[in-house]
Amino acid sequence: MGNSVLSSEERILEAAKKVFHHKGFDGARMQEIADEAGVNKSLVHYYYRNKDNIFQAVFEDAFSKLISRLNEIFFSELPFSAKIETFIDYYVTFLSQNAYLPLFILNGLYEKPDQIRKIMGKNQLSPDRLMDQIRKQVKEEMNIDINPMHIYINVLALSIFPVIAKPLIQTIFGFSNEQLLRFFEERKTSVPEFILNALTSHEKNTSR
Repeated sequence: MGNSVLSSEERILEAAKKVFHHKGFDGARMQEIADEAGVNKSLVHYYYRNKDNIFQAVFEDAFSKLISRLNEIFFSELPFSAKIETFIDYYVTFLSQNAYLPLFILNGLYEKPDQIRKIMGKNQLSPDRLMDQIRKQVKEEMNIDINPMHIYINVLALSIFPVIAKPLIQTIFGFSNEQLLRFFEERKTSVPEFILNALTSHEKNTSR
């Protein structure tokens, strides 16, 4: 019984991901989710009651996956350069395997901005604490005074944008799927080098 219940819930969540991703919150219908999951609409209502609840479950699952290792990496004992390398290696791999997540989360934030605060609280993600950690480590290891938000946003942008812009990149450069995967692999090395070289350049410029 337990396995069949879990299987039904998993199918409903997977179906909801697809429907919300393609139609957004306002355009999605419970019947469409039920049809996609291959279950009766009443079963969707039984588990989630309404569309708000199922959207919250789907959004929380998506966002939690995206930030699951953030605290683990940035509050570890690794040197800052190793944290950047580890973070980008993980996120480039994860996002290339879950390409729907960034746009789904962005669309979800526009439609349900309050969800982000709830999920950050559940995942014990404190932006202030994270920024303080980055600022402190960059100062101690690299002797650089810089707004840590710029470092973090740049790392996120360089990791996420190529995934969101996958069709554009393939069109402009004529990449096949295999070539695009190789390009993503190259970014695991090139992006950390770019970030760390930029910080080193910043240190030289400010010390003049």
